[in-house]
Amino acid sequence: MDLKITLTNIAERWKYKLDETTPGIFRLDVPMKQKDGTMRYQFVYAWLIKERYMGKDVFYFNSRCGEYNLNLNLYQLFKESSYCTYCSVIITTDKRTDGTPCETVVVHAVQPIELTSETILNEVIWDIATNADIIEQTYFGGDTN
Repeated sequence: MDLKITLTNIAERWKYKLDETTPGIFRLDVPMKQKDGTMRYQFVYAWLIKERYMGKDVFYFNSRCGEYNLNLNLYQLFKESSYCTYCSVIITTDKRTDGTPCETVVVHAVQPIELTSETILNEVIWDIATNADIIEQTYFGGDTN
């Protein structure tokens, strides 16, 4: 399965904006219609990681929610993660835009290539986008990350 072709198919089907930000790293801008009729957007990144799953290649997806801080209610945040189907909420080492290190809350998924399909990747992308958007809105004040 070719990640670029698969993401292009998904993006065309659902009218997502798709960019290849650097060679092999893709960014989908996923629009989500809100109850009040407004639109919100969430970036979902995707790339290939060689030999990650028992020596096999995977597609890795993530969406940044916000920078971890001691004021976060981790109990509520992890309860929120119960809505994830294909993805999970993690805290990972990251860098701020100025290059200084930080810890970031992200929603991510790892899909072994041999165990996936375009249909599953479509669901993975939507699952990540919607869960990351809710966490970003609830815990980090909206589209500031």
